[in-house]
Amino acid sequence: MERLRVVIVDDEPLAIRGLELELKRIAGVEVVGTAADGQTGLDLIHELTPDIALLDVQMPRLDGLQMADALAAGDAPAIIFVTAYGHFAVAAFELNAVDYVLKPINLARLRAAIERARTRLEQTTAAQRAAELSTVLEALRRDPANPYDRADVSRSLWLSDARGRRRLLMSSIDWLEAQRDYVRIHTDTQSYVQRGTLADLSRKLDPGQFLRVHRSAIVNLEALTGIERRGWGLVAARLRSGVEVPVGRSYLAELRERLRQTGVTSIRGQG
Repeated sequence: MERLRVVIVDDEPLAIRGLELELKRIAGVEVVGTAADGQTGLDLIHELTPDIALLDVQMPRLDGLQMADALAAGDAPAIIFVTAYGHFAVAAFELNAVDYVLKPINLARLRAAIERARTRLEQTTAAQRAAELSTVLEALRRDPANPYDRADVSRSLWLSDARGRRRLLMSSIDWLEAQRDYVRIHTDTQSYVQRGTLADLSRKLDPGQFLRVHRSAIVNLEALTGIERRGWGLVAARLRSGVEVPVGRSYLAELRERLRQTGVTSIRGQG
């Protein structure tokens, strides 16, 4: 097998770009397609039938493990998970069915994973890889020590910046603000800027904890202390940090209902 055809699936554009750049530095590898969500990624893999699929473990709606589940039902490519968890999928490595690389990507580790995948492709059939992948995923589901805990993921948000990846607890977020092609995530002490749209980032948030109150703002309901009228029909959401976030008229009814459920029933202020 002279050239390996690779598909990358990751919901972070910068992560995709980083993997593309690193893979260009590995001889005999060609990136034939990329996708920013799991379902599009599955469609792309079925269409292009790549040799290797690099799958981000943590994605909204359809994540890397769920994609692998779907791929295990057919002709599976060699799977390499991309993850922020350093001790992820130990059972999988023992069975030699899949591999993983950590974010931020290390070229030597990525090169080793690609070469391992090449060996698997040369030594096994697609049906064998699919069967082995099913075994690995079942072992991961049964393992109580498996660090990939969806409840834990729902409590955290992984951010990317020039220094790599960092974990931000959902409970520490006060609100999120759209700024053109970026989103600024505000805590009570600092803020973080992430490339993307508010709609994309909102898919990673717990809808029971976060609520959109404006076309350019989402607030953490746990950080909300009330809503204030500011005259001329304007309303603001008051946060525990003292910040006031504008509330759009079309979002006000749902905000009032959610506040009523938490025991805050009145709108204070003038107007």
